[in-house]
Amino acid sequence: MAYELQTQEQQEQAVQSMRTFLQALGLDLQALGMEKTPQRVTAAFTQFFSGLREDPDKEWGHPIQTGTDGLVAVRNIRFHSLCEHHLLPFFGTVHIAYYPQHGKVAGFGHFIRAVTILAERPQLQERLTEDICRSVYRGLQPAGVLVIVKAKQLCMTMLQAAAGDTDIVTAATAGNIVNGNAAYEQAWKLLMEDTTNAL
Repeated sequence: MAYELQTQEQQEQAVQSMRTFLQALGLDLQALGMEKTPQRVTAAFTQFFSGLREDPDKEWGHPIQTGTDGLVAVRNIRFHSLCEHHLLPFFGTVHIAYYPQHGKVAGFGHFIRAVTILAERPQLQERLTEDICRSVYRGLQPAGVLVIVKAKQLCMTMLQAAAGDTDIVTAATAGNIVNGNAAYEQAWKLLMEDTTNAL
């Protein structure tokens, strides 16, 4: 759910700042039929950045006790975010694998919600990947976690024509899943198998 700016004054300041910005770029908002664009952009970015006021770690407050200690994977969680460098979108899929400790797991919807909260902030893909990994590791206290994020970056594809088909893959680990060890290889294989075209 989108949050609202704290005061009416902040709302008006954001709208006026956007109007000034567009006019400084040489746009005649009235002639172009864009009079309401500053209000629309303010409302949209209020929603895009709603994760700044939410804590993903709260998603892990009510774990499910099971008897499992085997690898658990949640694949193809779709997300969209805004790159903090250009405020242009990047979007794709998140894949999470973890080894539960003492049989403690979370409902799959909590992973989706935590990813959404962290994505609804000005982000870098590398930091988003690390943020998700650390939140799962703090909240569920598993033996190990691997997070893989595969995304398309519009700041790259819009500004560089040759990058049209390029995607970026980032990974983060915690606990007993370490790059190069057997647990890492098992988790990576489980997450990336059949996900080559998932975006």
